[in-house]
Amino acid sequence: MLNRNIIRLIASLSILLLASAAFCHDPSDMSIKYSAISGNLAITVYHKVNSTSIHFIDRLEVYLNRQGMELEDRLIISQQFFSQPIRNEQRAHFLLRDLNPGDELKIIAYCNLFGQIEKTLIISDKNWQEDSEP
Repeated sequence: MLNRNIIRLIASLSILLLASAAFCHDPSDMSIKYSAISGNLAITVYHKVNSTSIHFIDRLEVYLNRQGMELEDRLIISQQFFSQPIRNEQRAHFLLRDLNPGDELKIIAYCNLFGQIEKTLIISDKNWQEDSEP
Protein backbone atom coordinates (compact mmCIF):
# COMPACT_ATOMS: atom_id res chain seq x y z
CA MET A 1 0.00 0.00 0.00
CA LEU A 2 2.78 2.40 0.94
CA ASN A 3 4.65 1.68 -2.29
CA ARG A 4 1.51 2.38 -4.32
CA ASN A 5 1.08 5.78 -2.62
CA ILE A 6 4.72 6.67 -3.26
CA ILE A 7 4.34 5.71 -6.91
CA ARG A 8 1.22 7.88 -7.19
CA LEU A 9 3.02 10.79 -5.53
CA ILE A 10 5.99 10.48 -7.88
CA ALA A 11 3.68 10.22 -10.90
CA SER A 12 1.72 13.30 -9.79
CA LEU A 13 4.89 15.32 -9.24
CA SER A 14 6.21 14.27 -12.64
CA ILE A 15 3.01 15.40 -14.33
CA LEU A 16 3.16 18.75 -12.52
CA LEU A 17 6.78 19.27 -13.55
CA LEU A 18 6.02 18.48 -17.18
CA ALA A 19 2.97 20.75 -17.17
CA SER A 20 4.91 23.66 -15.66
CA ALA A 21 7.72 23.17 -18.18
CA ALA A 22 5.16 23.49 -20.98
CA PHE A 23 4.27 26.99 -19.76
CA CYS A 24 7.92 28.12 -19.55
CA HIS A 25 9.21 29.67 -22.73
CA ASP A 26 11.92 31.86 -24.12
CA PRO A 27 11.23 35.56 -24.55
CA SER A 28 9.72 35.93 -28.03
CA ASP A 29 11.40 39.11 -29.29
CA MET A 30 13.30 42.22 -28.26
CA SER A 31 13.24 45.84 -29.44
CA ILE A 32 16.37 47.95 -28.92
CA LYS A 33 16.67 51.65 -29.70
CA TYR A 34 19.44 54.10 -28.93
CA SER A 35 19.44 57.89 -29.28
CA ALA A 36 22.84 59.51 -29.21
CA ILE A 37 21.15 62.89 -28.71
CA SER A 38 19.63 61.90 -25.36
CA GLY A 39 21.94 58.99 -24.57
CA ASN A 40 18.85 56.85 -23.93
CA LEU A 41 19.04 53.12 -24.57
CA ALA A 42 15.47 51.72 -24.61
CA ILE A 43 14.96 47.97 -24.42
CA THR A 44 11.64 46.16 -24.63
CA VAL A 45 11.62 42.38 -24.19
CA TYR A 46 8.44 40.71 -25.42
CA HIS A 47 7.57 37.87 -23.05
CA LYS A 48 3.92 36.99 -22.52
CA VAL A 49 3.24 35.50 -19.09
CA ASN A 50 0.21 34.62 -16.99
CA SER A 51 1.65 35.57 -13.60
CA THR A 52 4.05 38.52 -13.61
CA SER A 53 5.43 37.64 -10.16
CA ILE A 54 6.10 33.95 -10.86
CA HIS A 55 7.22 33.97 -14.51
CA PHE A 56 9.12 37.03 -15.73
CA ILE A 57 12.24 38.51 -17.28
CA ASP A 58 14.58 38.54 -14.30
CA ARG A 59 17.80 39.92 -15.77
CA LEU A 60 19.09 42.08 -18.61
CA GLU A 61 22.76 42.24 -19.53
CA VAL A 62 24.30 44.78 -21.89
CA TYR A 63 27.72 44.13 -23.39
CA LEU A 64 29.83 46.65 -25.34
CA ASN A 65 32.17 45.80 -28.16
CA ARG A 66 33.85 49.13 -28.91
CA GLN A 67 34.84 49.80 -32.51
CA GLY A 68 38.59 50.08 -32.97
CA MET A 69 39.46 49.01 -29.42
CA GLU A 70 40.10 45.67 -27.85
CA LEU A 71 36.93 45.63 -25.77
CA GLU A 72 35.18 42.45 -26.82
CA ASP A 73 31.78 41.99 -25.23
CA ARG A 74 32.57 43.85 -22.02
CA LEU A 75 29.66 43.72 -19.57
CA ILE A 76 28.63 47.34 -18.92
CA ILE A 77 25.11 46.88 -17.46
CA SER A 78 23.50 44.10 -15.47
CA GLN A 79 19.95 44.82 -14.30
CA GLN A 80 18.03 42.44 -12.03
CA PHE A 81 14.21 42.40 -11.95
CA PHE A 82 11.92 40.78 -9.38
CA SER A 83 8.72 40.80 -11.42
CA GLN A 84 7.42 41.84 -14.83
CA PRO A 85 5.05 44.82 -14.43
CA ILE A 86 3.35 44.25 -17.80
CA ARG A 87 2.07 40.79 -18.79
CA ASN A 88 3.39 41.06 -22.36
CA GLU A 89 6.76 42.75 -21.91
CA GLN A 90 9.58 43.97 -19.72
CA ARG A 91 10.96 47.46 -20.39
CA ALA A 92 14.18 49.11 -19.34
CA HIS A 93 15.90 52.43 -20.05
CA PHE A 94 19.57 53.17 -19.48
CA LEU A 95 21.67 56.28 -19.99
CA LEU A 96 24.71 55.69 -22.24
CA ARG A 97 26.24 58.92 -23.48
CA ASP A 98 29.59 57.82 -24.89
CA LEU A 99 28.72 55.44 -27.73
CA ASN A 100 30.17 56.01 -31.18
CA PRO A 101 29.30 54.80 -34.69
CA GLY A 102 30.57 51.25 -35.10
CA ASP A 103 30.20 50.37 -31.42
CA GLU A 104 28.20 47.21 -30.90
CA LEU A 105 25.80 46.50 -28.04
CA LYS A 106 24.80 42.92 -27.29
CA ILE A 107 21.75 42.63 -25.06
CA ILE A 108 20.73 39.36 -23.39
CA ALA A 109 17.41 38.98 -21.55
CA TYR A 110 16.89 36.00 -19.27
CA CYS A 111 13.59 34.42 -18.23
CA ASN A 112 13.60 33.43 -14.55
CA LEU A 113 12.17 29.98 -15.38
CA PHE A 114 13.57 29.04 -18.76
CA GLY A 115 15.37 30.50 -21.74
CA GLN A 116 16.82 33.74 -22.96
CA ILE A 117 16.97 35.99 -26.01
CA GLU A 118 19.95 37.85 -27.42
CA LYS A 119 20.05 40.73 -29.90
CA THR A 120 22.73 43.06 -31.17
CA LEU A 121 22.56 46.76 -32.03
CA ILE A 122 25.35 48.37 -34.05
CA ILE A 123 25.52 52.10 -33.41
CA SER A 124 25.29 54.06 -36.66
CA ASP A 125 25.01 57.67 -37.77
CA LYS A 126 21.21 57.38 -37.81
CA ASN A 127 21.27 57.03 -34.00
CA TRP A 128 22.04 60.76 -33.92
CA GLN A 129 18.72 61.58 -35.61
CA GLU A 130 16.30 59.08 -34.03
CA ASP A 131 14.27 59.03 -30.87
CA SER A 132 14.95 56.07 -28.58
CA GLU A 133 11.43 55.05 -27.58
CA PRO A 134 10.67 51.52 -28.88
